[in-house]
Amino acid sequence: MEDGKTDYEELGFKCGIEIHQQISTDTKLFCNCPIDLRDEAADSNVERYLRAVKGESGERDQAAEKEEQKSRKYVYNYYKRNNCLVELDEEPPQKMDGEALDIALTFTRMVDADVPREIQVMRKMVVDGSNTSGFQRTSMVGLKGELETETGKVGIEDIELEEESAGIHSRDSEKAVYDLNRLGIPLIEVGTDASIKSPEHAREVAEKIGMLLRSTGKVRRGLGTIRQDVNVSIEEGARVEIKGFQDVRNIDKLIELEVERQKNLVELGKSLEEKEVVGDNVTHVFEDTDNQIVSTVLENNGAVYALKIPGMTEKMKQKISGERYVAKELVDYAKSQGPKGIIHTDEDIPGYGLEEEFEELADIFSKEDEDVIAIIAAEHEKAKKAAQEVKKRSELLLKGVVPEETRNAEQDFTTSYSRPLPGAARMYPETDVPPVEVTDQKIKEIDENLPDTLEEREEKYSEEIGEQLASQVVYSDKLLAFEKFRDETDSKVVANTLVNTVPKLESEGLKTGELGEEQFQTLFKSFDSNKISKGDIEDLLADMAEKPEQPAEEVIDNFVSSKSSEDEIREAVRNVLEENKEMVEDQGMRAQGALMGSVMSEVDADGGKVSQILGEELEKELG
Repeated sequence: MEDGKTDYEELGFKCGIEIHQQISTDTKLFCNCPIDLRDEAADSNVERYLRAVKGESGERDQAAEKEEQKSRKYVYNYYKRNNCLVELDEEPPQKMDGEALDIALTFTRMVDADVPREIQVMRKMVVDGSNTSGFQRTSMVGLKGELETETGKVGIEDIELEEESAGIHSRDSEKAVYDLNRLGIPLIEVGTDASIKSPEHAREVAEKIGMLLRSTGKVRRGLGTIRQDVNVSIEEGARVEIKGFQDVRNIDKLIELEVERQKNLVELGKSLEEKEVVGDNVTHVFEDTDNQIVSTVLENNGAVYALKIPGMTEKMKQKISGERYVAKELVDYAKSQGPKGIIHTDEDIPGYGLEEEFEELADIFSKEDEDVIAIIAAEHEKAKKAAQEVKKRSELLLKGVVPEETRNAEQDFTTSYSRPLPGAARMYPETDVPPVEVTDQKIKEIDENLPDTLEEREEKYSEEIGEQLASQVVYSDKLLAFEKFRDETDSKVVANTLVNTVPKLESEGLKTGELGEEQFQTLFKSFDSNKISKGDIEDLLADMAEKPEQPAEEVIDNFVSSKSSEDEIREAVRNVLEENKEMVEDQGMRAQGALMGSVMSEVDADGGKVSQILGEELEKELG
């Protein structure tokens, strides 16, 4: 470590990332339902319970088994506009969407990856209920690609085309509610190898992959359309998979804090003596408790389990990752089985009103000063399972062993336990969708039509419209519109309209999202033919946004007819000059600025046009 910087190579740091990007097609991957989602109420819902089954290997996936133990109910909100029987798992999937496959293959060739000659759809078991079928349909479309970065080359191990999961609506220990409108949207998954050298390098890689995906011109934009899974480990730690991180700009912070967590857990274990963790059902100790939390549990036929964790006094409050402390590692495991948490002697026991009960537990477990007693109160079976999970995690804690697991990204960039890592038992062939052959001719066509990257387009357009405006356009969601309309008229006007004028109107509450190709094309053609001026564009777009059903040509004609004619402007200018003869004689052409306001108050016209005519008439007046 130099100058306070972490030496990731010395730590044996390994990292790979998976980018999940929704792609923009007309329909979903295995049915004809549209992918555009609206903020609307569900039309109905269905309820399911999921069960772990044996995969192709004949084994049951441990992550699926853990999820089944929770006995959680899954409720699926159904939307008639975006769903059919395929999403409800009541009808076989249709053939794979050809447009989605072409987009995925285009990206595959952009990173120089090999394409399988036969695309086989697989079923990947999903354990969190986000697919009604209990699995996600996924297809390998690329292997052995490569990404060039400033920090070094990174291998692209695999590229998949798969269906998006259902969106989480709400979740608690008893029930999870999902929205089915998102289920089935085509998704590209890009997985790197573990050659990423540092958290900063991970951010560079994620940004480069995102840039290349957007370069296809066929990816969805907005919150929730792209997310990253991060695989991280250090030599003395373990591989963990952090799921669903959306903020690529802070992916380095997420990784830094996970490395910090693993490093501190290893060091904590080295400072502890490995002793036995013991536990038991201690419900009888709490039969007359005054603690409302515990008494409510017992009134509902619940139970209390207790554990003695040796040597952990003053250690449970120790920070291991940002503001995250050691006890949270155990709390997460308890919560995974349903209970809301644990109460332990390294926190404010008097504040809970449980002093007498914990004194009795100290006697029962022969507690020494450095030992911690922890309790879990919940429905009997959940309390028992939670105690078993916390016991196992405590034993690893004392050994300094970091478990391999799947973790969730939190808002403060720390991570929390979710479930065990899934195994190979969760993947098996999809028998309802036939394989897709990819011919040499198909690959040749894709290679001959690969799009320029955003970086290449930025360089090209900088010469045309300037560096700043080019950067704005290229990295906005208006790039395709710019490329469509840039030949209609002055490309700088087109760019300014799309990335500056339109957002300004949106900030004022106008629904510019309803403006389509016909409105913009008519607008730019009218400007190019001098029917309207540059200064009219903002007002015209506002009119079009307020009257989306009215033809653009009609809106423009009405706008133009309401404007002052050139003759009317000249007449107004001459009147103002006559009224301000003394100022004109005294200031000459410098009077133009002061006179503009007076003229503008008399006419309804573009300021640029008024300024031009005022200048011409001033010159005449001055002789």
